[in-house]
Amino acid sequence: MPLHVNLYHEIQRQELARQRDPLRLGMLAVLVIAIGFVVNYFIVMERGHSVAVRYNTLNDEWTELQPKATAAKSRQDELNSEIAASAAMMQSVESRLLWAPVLDEILKTVPRTVQLTHLSAEAPSNDKATNSTLSVSGLSSAVEPRKEAENLRMAMGASLGKKFKHVASVFKSLDDSDQYVMLDGRRLPTASFTIDFDVQVRDAASDPAAPAAAATRRVKEGAAE
Repeated sequence: MPLHVNLYHEIQRQELARQRDPLRLGMLAVLVIAIGFVVNYFIVMERGHSVAVRYNTLNDEWTELQPKATAAKSRQDELNSEIAASAAMMQSVESRLLWAPVLDEILKTVPRTVQLTHLSAEAPSNDKATNSTLSVSGLSSAVEPRKEAENLRMAMGASLGKKFKHVASVFKSLDDSDQYVMLDGRRLPTASFTIDFDVQVRDAASDPAAPAAAATRRVKEGAAE
């Protein structure tokens, strides 16, 4: 059996002790951590550079688009003004009062015993007003001319009530007249009268900003697309 003699055991023991030296191990750990920090630094630097490049790109795009955005905003304001004006005009057209049908209804209610001498009407004074005033003057002839004028007032009120929601009437004046008329061979007394009719020709004015706001939203949506 051969005999092996290790003459380097002292040297091997020192080498093993050197490898297990805590200071050396600590230095290796510090070196690994330092390398990690360096790697992380370069990663952060690369990310920062990417962010800076992206920021510069977006800033250049904004600089290019800003004049267009300003022009678009100015154009939007112009369109909003035009829309508001158109909405106000359309509301005025749709809410206007046509007097011809009203006069036709009045003429249908005037009997042979009444002669109209004056008729006047006032449209609503402004966009928020809802009522109109109609004034009728004339001469009624009958055995009881005052009653004939009252019948005319009621008949005209009923006729106007078919076209409008609310009609109120009152005699502004009703006086016996010294004139007489011949009707169907009879000499009849007369009475002069003036009747005022307060007529609701339209509903309370709606907010004209509503259609304008809706149209503004449509403009904004179109611009966004």
